[in-house]
Amino acid sequence: MTNTSSGPTRRTVLGTSAGIGTAGLLAACTGSAGGADRATTLYTTGLQDGEPSNFNPLGWTGAWPVGNYMVYLYETLLNFDPLTGEAEPLLAESLSWDGAVATATLHEGTTWQDGKPLTSADVVATFGLADRNEGVSYGDVWTYVESIEAVDDRTVAFALDPADPQRLRLTDLLCFTYILPSHIWDALDDEELLDHPNLEPLGSGPYRLDSHSHQDITLARHDDYWGNAVHGQPNPLTIVHTVYEGNDAANLSFQNGDVDMSAHFLPRVNRLWQDRGMPVKTWDDKAPYHLPGSIPMLILNCASGPLADPRVRRALAHAVDYAKIAESAMAGMSDPARASLILPEGAEAEYFDATAADAGWTYDPGEVSRLLEEELGAARGDDGIYVLGDGTRLGPFTAATPQGWSDWNAALDIAATTATEAGIEVVTEFSDWSEVNDNLANGRFDMVLWYVSDVAPSSPWSRIRDILDDRDVPPAGETAFWNFGRFHHESVAELLDEAATAEDADGRRAAYAPLDDLFRDQAPALPLMYRPLEFYQVNEKNWTGFPTKDDPYCAPMQGMTGVRMLSRITPVQG
Repeated sequence: MTNTSSGPTRRTVLGTSAGIGTAGLLAACTGSAGGADRATTLYTTGLQDGEPSNFNPLGWTGAWPVGNYMVYLYETLLNFDPLTGEAEPLLAESLSWDGAVATATLHEGTTWQDGKPLTSADVVATFGLADRNEGVSYGDVWTYVESIEAVDDRTVAFALDPADPQRLRLTDLLCFTYILPSHIWDALDDEELLDHPNLEPLGSGPYRLDSHSHQDITLARHDDYWGNAVHGQPNPLTIVHTVYEGNDAANLSFQNGDVDMSAHFLPRVNRLWQDRGMPVKTWDDKAPYHLPGSIPMLILNCASGPLADPRVRRALAHAVDYAKIAESAMAGMSDPARASLILPEGAEAEYFDATAADAGWTYDPGEVSRLLEEELGAARGDDGIYVLGDGTRLGPFTAATPQGWSDWNAALDIAATTATEAGIEVVTEFSDWSEVNDNLANGRFDMVLWYVSDVAPSSPWSRIRDILDDRDVPPAGETAFWNFGRFHHESVAELLDEAATAEDADGRRAAYAPLDDLFRDQAPALPLMYRPLEFYQVNEKNWTGFPTKDDPYCAPMQGMTGVRMLSRITPVQG
């Protein structure tokens, strides 16, 4: 199961205008929102770009509602709650541990939408697909798991490597791997698994695919859903995801009430209720309005050049105006990023040390000068850029991120401007996603603004691993899948392993604290902003009862535990 909300098709950053009051923008709309019975149909947008080509859950390009952590059509064994950090029952009613063995027990009566029983054999077969084709999205399961066995029709045992019982990563896999019907997928040849378009998907969830086009994707409620009594029957009979050509048209339809839920980037969303009295809500009615779920990072090349010196990297960390990025690039929808690899709110809050984070770097040009002049013997040239004692000029460094990711482009422009003003010359480069990705993975970069692991059962372990752990990371010139900056420190591996195998939060916290301290000391990457897993905006013109911070009955998103809102929202009367 993939999270395309932060992947290469960034449907949240196509524009920076809220699109308020521009009727002509409707011409840019390719969707058909608002055309059905509004008492039975829920309209959403922002999680699908263009006409769907496949609904294959094994790869990385499946159309909505595949991916984006959605469990409308396909379901997972467990369902992650980004509010609490808990992995909650979905297909499985429980998960228990006995040493290095995890046992998942399915709910009674789980079935596929064709009425056939969903059993432990389907679970085993699903994970077995990763053994048949190495490109399957959850293929690393066999890195951590020695065996997966069906104990009986409702019970599955996952035996971890006893030398490295990675509970955190297994819990990720149980929360984010769609369980698939073996009577469908076992019939495919190995080489077909990733290419199969799956245009008539058969799942176990509360909705089935009804139709799709370049304008929209329509789901119809599966009235015989096995989980009606356990999880609640959804109230909308139909869910339509409308496809727009850009943010402006989507935002205008949202403001008109033609769309009920939007995951598009909508700057200054608060003006809709404060200035215009619209029945619009976000998670919080105060800035930054959204629950943070990821930390885009300015990843630095730690393997060569001046940035290989942590003192230069710390100087750069003090040269970035984080508050300006939050207010300008993110339009107030992020707090200023702090010096930590851990999210300050939600599931990771119990591990966040505010005192330590605030003692780390902040925007301080004076500290840039002190570090470079006193610790490195650098002097400022006539052009205002520092030169080290050995004659090395600090710049120009190229800071890259994909073209069209508007808020990221704006954030990088601010970082480059304030760094250059402080004496470290940085120039921006915005190019095609694939080019940036390839250069990053192969170590051909100075600095790149990129995404790292989102909040998940394994976070912040997974995010710390992404930045600090160099095990199995090849040298520059070969493709890496994490630690793109090739950072190395001898203490990382042991502490990460302690966190991964700890049996409780206290044990994990004891390992995370020194790792986060190391991050602040070495500065291999710089957090530039906080982003939600989904931008969550709802218009209650037609449906009401959506979750908010004041009524936090589920996650503020359509994926993960956000599925619960479907049985709680009700149509507006009158």
